[in-house]
Amino acid sequence: MKHFSMGIGMRLVTSLTIAVAIVTGLYLYRQLSAERDVLIEQREREIRVMARTLEVAVRNAVRRDQWEDVQELFEEVKGYAGVARVTLFQADGTPLVGGDQEGIEETPSGVEFQEAIRQKQPRIFFHTWNGEQALHYLRPIRLVNRGSALIEIVYRTSQIEGAYRRRRDEIILAGIAIMGAIAMAFWYLTKRNISKPIQTLIEGAAAIGAGELDRRIPITRRDELGRLAAEFNRMTERLKQAREQILEETVKKLDLERQLQHSEKLAAVGRLAAGLAHEIGTPLNIISGRAEYLLPELPGGDPGSNSLQIIVEQIGRIRRTVEQLLGYARVHPPHIAPTPLPNILSNVVALLGHELTKGGIRVELKLPVDLPSVAADPDLLQQVFVNLLLNAFDAMPDGGNVRVAAEAHEGLIKIRVEDTGCGIPPESLARIFDPFFTTKKVGKGTGLGLSVVYGIVKDHGGTIEVKSDLGVGTTCLITFPVYRPEPMPTGSHGRGSDVTQ
Repeated sequence: MKHFSMGIGMRLVTSLTIAVAIVTGLYLYRQLSAERDVLIEQREREIRVMARTLEVAVRNAVRRDQWEDVQELFEEVKGYAGVARVTLFQADGTPLVGGDQEGIEETPSGVEFQEAIRQKQPRIFFHTWNGEQALHYLRPIRLVNRGSALIEIVYRTSQIEGAYRRRRDEIILAGIAIMGAIAMAFWYLTKRNISKPIQTLIEGAAAIGAGELDRRIPITRRDELGRLAAEFNRMTERLKQAREQILEETVKKLDLERQLQHSEKLAAVGRLAAGLAHEIGTPLNIISGRAEYLLPELPGGDPGSNSLQIIVEQIGRIRRTVEQLLGYARVHPPHIAPTPLPNILSNVVALLGHELTKGGIRVELKLPVDLPSVAADPDLLQQVFVNLLLNAFDAMPDGGNVRVAAEAHEGLIKIRVEDTGCGIPPESLARIFDPFFTTKKVGKGTGLGLSVVYGIVKDHGGTIEVKSDLGVGTTCLITFPVYRPEPMPTGSHGRGSDVTQ
């Protein structure tokens, strides 16, 4: 079951509307209270004007002794809405003209009557009879040959109440319409200036929670919400940077773990190599020596001579593998010296020239003339490129090209070795530096070449990365530090010579 939740925009609209409604209601109540007094004052003013008009007409009619005209005039005045009675009284209270009461008491209060005669000033008062309120207006006049007299006009206040109710309804309807317009204006302005920006922030926060750290909120305002959006964007940027830093640290950690695993594998291989060298080295030497001893004793065409020759060759192959294992297992720090890379590569190409020519492989060296020397052990560096070129040779049984390029950049020598061989399957790339892992056919390799290369590069403080595409070729990216001579100790006055590049 869902619970209704009122948003902050609707809460604000509701609160503002209620506050404005209260203020408007109080104002309208005050206006309605004043409206009754205004209506009464307006009727009193009309009655005063009517009484003065009647006074002039009555004097003229009495002067000409035309009492019928006075009676007729009073009847016409009674036709005015709300006028209940018009009467002309003598000073003693005797009615002279008019007086049809229509439910209103016939004569006014004696006190009010006598007070108006005595002060010769108009009097106005309210009088209630049988639950109905009426307004009495008394105006003293003086008649020719009659002396003092009094004109009385009685007005029913129900007419005022009717006008008041109509006015009240108009004001209430106008107030409701105004409140509706104000509420709509509040709703629109709140939605535009508060609800939509907050909704944008909510959507942005949800996107961040879902991992979309590239999400940004457009800043179109300069108020608090605009500053909040700017802070939100800065927070998102910091989160993105933190995530990238964590990912970078995770990658470094995984790389360190891989190096540790590789080191453990190297240690295991070292122990295996030492054991193999001890256990099978001596028996192999004995077998090889006996076979070589017997070989000259047999005639040239003897079948046993071929068998002995095969034994000697295979034992030599085993001996080379054991020697490679011993060299691989032997742990010794490299002897760092300034090593010109062009010299090393030229020696390697010359060393492998026969195999490369026989296999139809062309080696291209692209090395700058001013390339700095590498800080490396020359023998180990030569072993690196021998293994890499032999791998390229095995990957191109039908011939191909090998390109070796180098450049100096920020204290490093970056070397790129590319071949046009068969490539390495993607699933094997992660294991190519593992000892004894090889993609070659059985009998074509021991799987130690790239492991040896990896160990030498790491011992020199360098890096190695292999990229490969099946059917296109393989690229090895290697970095070695540039050789930098150590500075002479401060204050030394001895004579000597430094090794230069």
